[in-house]
Amino acid sequence: MSCAVTRVTDGDSVNLTCAGQQVRVRLYCIDAPEMDQGQWGAQSRDYLRQLITPTVTLYSHDTDRYDRVIGEIIADGRNLNRALVQAGWAAEYPQYCRDRRYRADQAVAQEMGAGIWAVPGLHQRPWEWRRR
Repeated sequence: MSCAVTRVTDGDSVNLTCAGQQVRVRLYCIDAPEMDQGQWGAQSRDYLRQLITPTVTLYSHDTDRYDRVIGEIIADGRNLNRALVQAGWAAEYPQYCRDRRYRADQAVAQEMGAGIWAVPGLHQRPWEWRRR
């Protein structure tokens, strides 16, 4: 489905307008640092803002308990979910991800020390940071 981007909330959440409807999207298979995790959250969000185009294609996988669409976003033929993991600005979210490509993308980013993998810490696994 083709949608207009209205807001990039953080590194794994965007607001879209699809067929005249406002849609909140949580990016499938990934978890990005929270905005209150210092520089890491802002850098992840800013990287997504660099990649995203005014119009994107949304592939919906599910909805979550907050009524957000869990989806993959494609911009100019590029899967932005995977691009965030490949660049090291989001982690594969193993609890919710069944697509092995994300794990392989993360392994490469970790090996290169890209983005969140440059320095050890809870920003690498936002789900652990939220539980603290």
